[in-house]
Amino acid sequence: MDKLEENQPEDIIRLTKAMRHSLLSEGKRIRPLLTLTVAEAIGEKATNVLPGALAVEMVHAYSLIHDDLPALDNDDFRRGQPTCHKIYGEAMAILAGDALLSLAFEQLGELAGKAGWSNRAGGAIRVLAKAIGPLGMVGGQVEDLAFEKRTPTLAESQAMVRRKTGELFGAALGVGAALSGGDRKTIDTFHKAGLLAGEAYQIDDDILNQIGDPDLLGKAVGSDLKRGKSTSPTLMGFKVASARAKDLIAKAIRLTGPYASEKLTWLLDSLIDRTF
Repeated sequence: MDKLEENQPEDIIRLTKAMRHSLLSEGKRIRPLLTLTVAEAIGEKATNVLPGALAVEMVHAYSLIHDDLPALDNDDFRRGQPTCHKIYGEAMAILAGDALLSLAFEQLGELAGKAGWSNRAGGAIRVLAKAIGPLGMVGGQVEDLAFEKRTPTLAESQAMVRRKTGELFGAALGVGAALSGGDRKTIDTFHKAGLLAGEAYQIDDDILNQIGDPDLLGKAVGSDLKRGKSTSPTLMGFKVASARAKDLIAKAIRLTGPYASEKLTWLLDSLIDRTF
């Protein structure tokens, strides 16, 4: 992002600082790692798909900035530091998220201009845009807000999680497959595996929100209960929810089929039974 600050007025530099605050903060970087690992599993060099991995992380950072806003989850800490709006104000935080979202697709657009990469980048753009739109991540956020006012059924809660969290995981794997030259069937298969993995990750996250260590997590715990959210642990119980997460990961690994490399399998397994 250094180039974004070259010869720019002070207000634009402040915007890029807000973007950096969330994008470059300490975090697990699981989603871009999945993109790179899928690419390697299919046979592409990870370095060749770095723009795609960066695009996925930019979208993730944008979603976190907006999720933390007072109008949504109203969180003060994320990744061990104050949330973007706590430092830069709500307006700048909204705009920083918008800018990261735009920059993500600029990354993929630049890749599309590279010789021999137009179809691959086009496929990645399709996967990412669809996953985060009104029937994907954003739609899941809308449902999540609605469920603060009423208790969802277990099926409704699981469908919401697949949209809100699962779809970006699906995009992470799908973008890796698309940028590696995978055909439509391969891309869709990895996307489905990501949906399962994302739901498992969210179940584990919801458990940690109730019993996790805030110092390890880098954010407050107990917020779901305070906001009256009905999550998998509250609807199913901890034991059943944990077992479901394990089953979802096992199914995701099976779906990757011949591409289930040792590294990819390990990374998917690491999504559950976490402490942070």
